[in-house]
Amino acid sequence: MTVLSGGGPTRVSLPGEIQGHEIVTIGPARYERILVRTPWLLPGDDLGEAVRAAVGDICRATDTVFVAEKLAVLLTGRGVPASSIRPGLLARILAANVRPYGDSMGLSIPAKMQYVLEHTGRGRVVVAAAAAAATRPLGIGGTFYRLAGSLARDIDGMRPPYEGTVLPPLPAAVAVQLCERLASRIGAEVAIVDINDRGGSVRGRSLDALPAADIQAALRDNPLGHCEQATPLGLLRPS
Repeated sequence: MTVLSGGGPTRVSLPGEIQGHEIVTIGPARYERILVRTPWLLPGDDLGEAVRAAVGDICRATDTVFVAEKLAVLLTGRGVPASSIRPGLLARILAANVRPYGDSMGLSIPAKMQYVLEHTGRGRVVVAAAAAAATRPLGIGGTFYRLAGSLARDIDGMRPPYEGTVLPPLPAAVAVQLCERLASRIGAEVAIVDINDRGGSVRGRSLDALPAADIQAALRDNPLGHCEQATPLGLLRPS
């Protein structure tokens, strides 16, 4: 965590605080679901140390620690400063036709649309936008994101408290590598998850972590909540 004091930023490691403890049932399986509140974490903090400090005193070898993808992206330096992205005319036109969902502006933000254009390909994004325009009057939703691909669906950031940062999703192979390194450091299994009010996915998991389907089902009510709750991780324990 970064603590602002009279002498400037100081790095400190503080333990997490159990914020919620429930039993969830997934078919015949039962799991304890423990949410952990952490100190406020910022770019420059060490992901492994943050996770170890938060759950090191409470996790067991049979637990699966789940970590929000947003936190993993932020603390591994994969966030992209929005100021480094220059939206072009196409990005601005496409963004103007995106309908925000709830409190998420999604790709209606030109900088995020520009990032997707650059990393997915203009042709694919334009085809997806044209297909969405054709199917929307028929009551068919989600066409753009299905055709534009995972980056368009999963890109995050540019809302409080990360208004100035684009948070692209982790490639699956990178997420798995991070999970294995974290698992080795804390002595428990690890999964990196992207969970929101519309569902979500398991981005990666260490070798002996719980099955992805069980993790996703156990978190489908989005217990991690939003940024201000400061609960970016937790653990699932077979009960």
